[in-house]
Amino acid sequence: MYKLSIVVASAVLISTCTLAAPQGFNQSVSGGPQGFDNLAPNTVAGVIRQAYDDQVVTLKGRLTNFLGDDRYEFTDEAGDRIEVELDDDMNWSNISRNQLITIVGEVDKDTFSTTIEVIQATPAQ
Repeated sequence: MYKLSIVVASAVLISTCTLAAPQGFNQSVSGGPQGFDNLAPNTVAGVIRQAYDDQVVTLKGRLTNFLGDDRYEFTDEAGDRIEVELDDDMNWSNISRNQLITIVGEVDKDTFSTTIEVIQATPAQ
């Protein structure tokens, strides 16, 4: 009987340790670091459809319209459009209208709108 209780206790301990082990890097974890199968959308349609609030995304396209203040219209290579915000405290003189650029930004998802707050914008390679 003593041996049976030791075997059962060992099995419970092993299964508990296995369940408490850290997740693998190939797991998609909401809010986890980028590059570990945590696939962020890379198109405007993908951002609107599946991005979550505060997710960092990288998109390639052009600034096509000035919407006022620090808001611009960004059009990706597929022709889809989204509003982006270029913080007026930063120097954006390295980019121009209709120039192909790559932006890195944080998604701002509200009930009725999705916008991107641009962190970095560079001419596309």
